[in-house]
Amino acid sequence: MVEIARSLLACRTEGRRCVVAAVIEVDGSAYRREGARCLIHEDGEVTVILSGGCIEEDLRQHAAGVLRSGEPLKLYYDFRIIGDDVWGLGLGCNGAITVWLEPFDPVRAPEAADRILSDLLGRAETREPYEAVTVIGSSDPAAVPPGTRWVSPGGSYAGRLGGGRTAGLVRDARGSSELELLVERIAPRPELVIVGAGDDARVLCSMAKMLQWRVTVAYHATEKASESRFPEADELLIIPRLAFEQVDVKGKFVVVMSHNLGLDREAVRKMLTPEVAYLGLVGSKYRLEKILEHMGSGREQPQKADEADESLGKAGKQGTEQRTEQGTDQRTDQRTEQRKEQRTEQGTKQRTGQGEAHRSGIDPSLLDKLYSPVGLDIGANTPQEIAMSILAEMLACRNGKPGGFLRDRKGLRAASPASQVAEAGPAPRDLCQTSETACHV
Repeated sequence: MVEIARSLLACRTEGRRCVVAAVIEVDGSAYRREGARCLIHEDGEVTVILSGGCIEEDLRQHAAGVLRSGEPLKLYYDFRIIGDDVWGLGLGCNGAITVWLEPFDPVRAPEAADRILSDLLGRAETREPYEAVTVIGSSDPAAVPPGTRWVSPGGSYAGRLGGGRTAGLVRDARGSSELELLVERIAPRPELVIVGAGDDARVLCSMAKMLQWRVTVAYHATEKASESRFPEADELLIIPRLAFEQVDVKGKFVVVMSHNLGLDREAVRKMLTPEVAYLGLVGSKYRLEKILEHMGSGREQPQKADEADESLGKAGKQGTEQRTEQGTDQRTDQRTEQRKEQRTEQGTKQRTGQGEAHRSGIDPSLLDKLYSPVGLDIGANTPQEIAMSILAEMLACRNGKPGGFLRDRKGLRAASPASQVAEAGPAPRDLCQTSETACHV
């Protein structure tokens, strides 16, 4: 949604027309769900996609008509029909979608364009959840025209979506007008705090921005902690050395990757709070045990951080540590046996960690938020692979998913319920907090 909002802003500034296409209803399987959007520009260029390329050409043709008429249009695509009578595609995706095309014309209809732009910019910038409501159909267009928008902060429509959905069509009335509404539960973008300024932190920052996360880099003043090295970060927060309590972590994901034992220990001690959503620590099991063992003791003075910073791209430190912890087991073909071993090891790690936590004064309940070694077990080695592993784990935890193979849940191996339970494996460290997925923008 951020990319769409930025593109619309450019169109508004430059006086260019386009069409906003939104998926408003899905029946069965589809490439994207309700609330997904794309832009179709007057020259035929498409920003973001609604399908794997199946309907974009057809959307371009209809978008041209919408720009000529200035009126919205509803389209229905049924991918379940097999044969050459459905655009000659024979897609067989086993689903159907309804798409609503809405004109964006900052020259001929500036007020309507501003409403659309304000709506989508607000979604990209919000720090609080809310419901966005858009009128798709109206029995009295003169009184309540299609395209009318409003916000419902209290979540008055949430219970009417059904099936745990976060977006969909709802029937309602305003005065004497019968309305068809697209209701979307809007959630703030997830926020990541990176503690560290090495080259691996730069990679994680860049990849998190690709996923449209808000990213804060928090570190003390060094040459590495600079805007020129982290141009994509939303915020570069320079704090006094060891003053990690000054960093707001409420509801946020934190990854500690300073590669300095003393700094890492202080970051974990001060940032592992009931308010943090997730705290990942880069390094091996041994490093975690040393940090928990010495936390709060004050027996070891942190070394000079800018001398201790080590790039994973140069030294491969995290790759070596996590390759030992993760990659060796992953190369085996006995996945079932491996997952049994992982569950046993995870239980042992958790019990050991709780003992260390008790001795170091940390609240054992907070261990549910601590992930170390950080990342999903994919045999990650390079900084890019490790960053992907970390982001995948955070996303799985945020969405309450186990981070396993989809084929075990939805593919060929999901045919047997018993096999599904045995093979699906545990959630990352069996500690993911179940949460409702919303329309993340």
